[in-house]
Amino acid sequence: MPANICRFAEYELDRSAYQLRRKGRPVQLERIPLDLLFILADSHGQLVTREEILERVWGKGVFLDTDNAINTAVRKIRHALDDDSDSPRFVVTVPTKGYRFVAEVHETNHQPFHRGQKTVHSTKTSIVGRERELAELHRGLDDAASGRGRLLLISGEPGIGKTRLADEIAGVAEAKRVALLVGHCSEEEAVPFLPFVEILERLVESIREPAELRRKLGEEGSELARLLPKLRRILPELPPPLNLAPAQSRRHFFNSFCDFAARIASEQPTLMILEDLHWADDSTLSLLGHLTQRLSDMPLMVIGTYRDADMNVTRGLAKTLEDSLRGRLATRVKLKGLPPDEVAAMLEGLSGKSPPASVASEIHAETDGNPFFVEELFHHLEEENRLYDSSGQFHSELKIGELEAPPSVRLVVARRLARLSSLTQKMLATAAVIGRFFSFEILQASSEGDADSILERVEEAEKAGLVFPVAENPKVRFAFSHELIRQAVIAGLSAARRQRLHLEVADAIERTFSDSLQDYWGELAFHYNRSGNARKAVVYLGYAAAQAAQLAAHTQAAAYIDTALERLRDWPAGVDRAKQEIALHLTSGRSLQATIGQGAPEAERAYTRAYDLCREVEDAPQLFRVMSGLWGVYQVQARFQAASELGVKLLALAKRMQHPLFLLGAHEALGTTLLWLGEFTSAREHLEQGSAFYDPQKRRPESFRAMQDPGVDCLSFTALTLWHLGYPDQALKKIGEAVALARKLAHPYTLAYAAVHAGVIQQLCRQVQAARDSVERAIEICSKHGFPFFLGIGTIIRGWALAHQGQEAEGTAQILHGLDIYRTTGSGINWPQLLLPLAEAYELSGNAVEGLRAVEAALAAVEKTGERRDEAEVYRLKGVLALRSKASQYRIQSQSEAEEQFRKAIEVARRQSSKSWELRATTSLARLLAKQHERDEARVMLAEIYDCFSEGFDTLDLKEAKTLLDELGG
Repeated sequence: MPANICRFAEYELDRSAYQLRRKGRPVQLERIPLDLLFILADSHGQLVTREEILERVWGKGVFLDTDNAINTAVRKIRHALDDDSDSPRFVVTVPTKGYRFVAEVHETNHQPFHRGQKTVHSTKTSIVGRERELAELHRGLDDAASGRGRLLLISGEPGIGKTRLADEIAGVAEAKRVALLVGHCSEEEAVPFLPFVEILERLVESIREPAELRRKLGEEGSELARLLPKLRRILPELPPPLNLAPAQSRRHFFNSFCDFAARIASEQPTLMILEDLHWADDSTLSLLGHLTQRLSDMPLMVIGTYRDADMNVTRGLAKTLEDSLRGRLATRVKLKGLPPDEVAAMLEGLSGKSPPASVASEIHAETDGNPFFVEELFHHLEEENRLYDSSGQFHSELKIGELEAPPSVRLVVARRLARLSSLTQKMLATAAVIGRFFSFEILQASSEGDADSILERVEEAEKAGLVFPVAENPKVRFAFSHELIRQAVIAGLSAARRQRLHLEVADAIERTFSDSLQDYWGELAFHYNRSGNARKAVVYLGYAAAQAAQLAAHTQAAAYIDTALERLRDWPAGVDRAKQEIALHLTSGRSLQATIGQGAPEAERAYTRAYDLCREVEDAPQLFRVMSGLWGVYQVQARFQAASELGVKLLALAKRMQHPLFLLGAHEALGTTLLWLGEFTSAREHLEQGSAFYDPQKRRPESFRAMQDPGVDCLSFTALTLWHLGYPDQALKKIGEAVALARKLAHPYTLAYAAVHAGVIQQLCRQVQAARDSVERAIEICSKHGFPFFLGIGTIIRGWALAHQGQEAEGTAQILHGLDIYRTTGSGINWPQLLLPLAEAYELSGNAVEGLRAVEAALAAVEKTGERRDEAEVYRLKGVLALRSKASQYRIQSQSEAEEQFRKAIEVARRQSSKSWELRATTSLARLLAKQHERDEARVMLAEIYDCFSEGFDTLDLKEAKTLLDELGG
């Protein structure tokens, strides 16, 4: 049997503690290189072949890059021993053969288990009893290496070995040259996308050269900077993220992260480990679900660990897992307690000696085979000198029930903690408040004492197996060896003490990272919220909410806001409190619009409360943002009168401020509402004035409604007003400018917006193929990026074009499908405009009854909402369909009804100054009057409106009018 301890130079290898130490202090070395070091030391002076290393470390039949795996392990050994491969003191390479350990080794079988002695324990025991589960993980890793990614979910109770199993496969992955990405969820640190933030942060920290980082991030750098703001400080040339509607922004961000992960994995097969998913926020689970959908085509294996016991309170996780498992996108690996024989194997690994079956049975009964509890109970009994007799062998039985052994893991850990020095316990309290992972930098800034004294306390905790250094991070960083240990530390603190420590940690973060606080808003919100400083708690909760909203993590944003509003009650009444509450309601309004709908009543209540509070505060820019948000709600709710009144107030406020961006926003808002109300002349004036304030080099404030570029917005709506006012050529030219600007900006939402509006203008000009071509481009963009609003409109126009090209049935089906898509947006506007193509399609197919139903629905929408932009055309189409709906014996009645509708259409169009609608309605009426032998009246009225036009004579409406005039003798 190999010696328990072997010493060489200033080092010693302790088999019972599974540890390498230098001058008594532990040296961090991962499992595989440490296993190899034990093999080399045991065979000191002899050649250990590469084949022997492969078999003893990784086992038979394991496929991996042998050379790289062994070379990596040896390189890590040399680094830990400060050895030089050119003039080695310890490990000599025998070319093409293997390695020889050449240092003089002193061995001893001394067992450090006698009364009064302390044992240094490792948190990394050899894994026991998980062969079947490991085999499943091996298969997943092999699948990923061959390009067939998988999600594997490791579940079980706390301490059952989920992380240990993940660590084991991570070691195998490293040997197979599989890249490793690790992120953790936290019970307390409710930062959106936390594990993915951690993954990205570690990746960024591992890359020293900006050029290499820029290459690694690729085209996704701009979106990933939303996840990790410090990327913009490292790479200031990154373009700003796309300004999209909330739902589209979230989808685009998810796609960008998945594209990034796919590219990383394509360069090197990758294992991603997401720990503690039972604490994951909704945004993390949503992104994981999105990634899972694409895994099958990636060389990426994802492992998620979670606690079964917490499933009943984690509905988001339950749904995510159910969807993944039901869709056969994931494999579940459920861990149970070890049986008695495997508990015995674990005890042998911990002690270096074989325990009696009775001892293994007793410990199994106390722990239910939970590996973490087995290990903690073992160490507790060992330190209490209850395990061994005077000869150093196991007692034949332990009688644990008579020893007053702690009945829970937390109590076992608490007793171990009590044996540490008071200074170390105090240090651990601060570390536990920081979190499962803690940096030495923040620990020192939060604690009393100099660096050396704090490091001594950390080393004491490390020797006790309670914390360990995180080697992969270039900064000095540590972690608790298990979350249950951290929880035991927290449980031992009074409420007042915890509150004080949270305050000290928050203050330390502020002082340490004063130049980059944006990266720590979530952490500061967490710590200040648990401190007595309500003022800073509200401030940072507000910052964290805004940051979460920018990431489209709206559920988390809402949680931050609710907490901030609760803490705000602790503030004294006054201007400062009002300002903070306004900012919170403003953020809340945006998040509610994103999660519930643009016209959500809940969003309206948030904006209304903020609007009321603005009376107490002199802050014109903030008032403008609140009013703009409320205006957006009214517009989408189709409450145009309220939107118009608010638009007038917005413009008055913008004129007082005399800031171009606010003037642009006010004119755009008011002009848009007036357009929907059918007040085309006024709408044109405001939209053209808005365009005058547009500067493409300046970003638009995110508080404004539109997600498309405002310049394209104003140009598109100006084109629409020009068509109504009787300038079809100018309308086509203006929409062409909008499309050209959109292409120059290369902004997906703006491109879709411009293409759909081009289709609308071309539809109005009755340019069937051109309209179809425009919306085909829009549909492609909308389908790729997930823009349902414009996807619905584009699909309707495509159906209209098909119907006019002789495919009435297919066209009608397309229009109905587009209407279904549009309904999913919950929008209350545009219904008259969107029902008109359906009525036309039915008219073309001879189905006048269904056509009239569509028209009646459009008229109902006009009357309900006051949306009068297309009112004249609704009446005209009702007249056209009336002519088709009656049998021949009712022709006089149908003609009378049609004439009434045509005259209504002309009256509305004249009131609105809509020359184009007036021309179309007058042409329909003149054609009817000619059939009734009223040719003179028909000719006079048609000539009158035709002569009002100075352009557009190539458009179909004007051509038909001219042909009819010629027939009437005009």
